[in-house]
This record gives sequence, C-alpha cells and structure tokens, in this order.
Amino acid sequence: MADIMTANGMAWLLGGASVRGAAHVRRGVPNQDAIGWVTPVAPGEAAVPAFAAAIADGHGGAAYYRSEAGARLAVDVAKAVLGRFIEVPEPQDDAHAIVEAVISGWRQAVIQDLAANPVESDWVESEQERLVPYGTTLAAVAFRPDRMLTLQIGDGDVLFGYPDGNVERPLPSDQGLFGEQTYSLCLDDAARRFRVYACRREDGQAWPDFVMLSTDGVSKSFADENTFRSIARDYRNSIRKMGLPSVLDQLEKWLNDVSHRGSGDDVTLCLAVGAPAQVA
Repeated sequence: MADIMTANGMAWLLGGASVRGAAHVRRGVPNQDAIGWVTPVAPGEAAVPAFAAAIADGHGGAAYYRSEAGARLAVDVAKAVLGRFIEVPEPQDDAHAIVEAVISGWRQAVIQDLAANPVESDWVESEQERLVPYGTTLAAVAFRPDRMLTLQIGDGDVLFGYPDGNVERPLPSDQGLFGEQTYSLCLDDAARRFRVYACRREDGQAWPDFVMLSTDGVSKSFADENTFRSIARDYRNSIRKMGLPSVLDQLEKWLNDVSHRGSGDDVTLCLAVGAPAQVA
C-alpha cells in the first residue's frame, strides 16, 4: 500500500463490483444497481487521503421502468456533490444542505434525461410523476482526514469496521415500512426520508478503517444480521491479509454466487480499507 502524506486520518484503497442478479438474468431484466467512487487525486494503485463512494438500487417493477437510469444518475450526482465535500479546504458542515443538493441534482438529471429520451404520454404529468419511473435508493459515504459523512435513503447497507474488529452500522434503521417497502429518491418528501450521520474527527476518537456499502441483494442472501456482519469482518481481514487487488479479482465471482444461492437480486458491493497515514 502506498503511503500518503497527511497530518492525520487514513490512507485509503477502494474498489467494488456490481453483478446482474440471477433472477434478472432469467427474466431478461438488466442490472438496476449502480456503483461509483471519486477521490481528490487519481488513485491508480496507490492509496488516497480522502474518498467518496455511492451505491444505488433502482426499484424495478412496472412503475419504475427507468430505475436503471435513475440509479446511475443518483450515483453520478452523489459523486459530484460529495466530491466537492472531500476536495474543498473547509467543506460545508450542514449535512442536510448536502442532502438537498443531492436531491436537487438528481431531479435535474432526471428531467434532462427525460428531455433527451421523452416518454409518450396522453396526459400532462406533474414533475413529481415524471420522477417515479426513475425511482431508486441511494447510500453514500465521504471520508476526509478530518471528518466523515454518511447519507442514505431507502434500503441497502452501510457498515463501518474498526481496528478492534468491531463492525457497526452508522445509521439507524428506517421506520414505518413493512415487508419489501423502501423509501426512494423519487418521493416528494425524500429529504425527510434521508438518514444522515456526520462527524468531525477529534484526538483519541475511534475512527473506521474499513467501509462496506452494499445493495440489499447482498444482505438478503444471508440468514441474519450477525452472519452478514461476519462477512464484512471477513472482507476486512482478507483485504489486510491478501491486499485489495486480490480480493477485487474474486469479487464478481463471489457476488454471482451470492445472488444465485441467495436473493437472486442484483448485488453490488463497494469496499474501502484504510491504514494510518504517514506524517510528512
């Protein structure tokens, strides 16, 4: 792992993969997940001092016939908004303003996509109704040496791992949902449905050295929460033992196995691992 000279914080390596679900393959449905990340410098094979990453899961179903595009646009917008957060010397601390920027950016991107790819309709739809076909979840993180930010709407999983081996969820669970229901970026009250965690780093504070983002097709493939968290610990340990490139080489195969043996859904996983950065 290459050294990155910073005053404090982590030097990060990250990567991930997204695989079309077994059930989607059988039905001829495309992969409706999306994944992406951004760093303040070109990472190559070297570690970076900061990063932002996002995953999204388009809802599928008849009403959400452009959710594949909705998920891709959500990841692109999150990368742009959180990319500014990790790059500027003094980023905006108002997490809710960042959420509003993500929602606004996604809605604008959807309207632009509709203009380029119009839908024939016999009635005039409201702007809100035009968003529905693009419905998607979104989960994203941004890490700088001095602070971190996590935001999520809808299902999917964000896990943080710590040097003591503990794995935690930084965000509370959604409330008021039943069965397979989930909240969405296409809702008119999307801002209220976001869960957000923001933190400034202080001396002596426990700080994650591992981050795992995954769409719900992954967690649904395991028996329970403890088993799912153990998978995150296994990935953290495997990366530290074998290196991230070796793990990424096997990731698509593992995700295919997870989908075939488990949920059958699209499965997407983003991994980031850090080590204390060297002081110049």
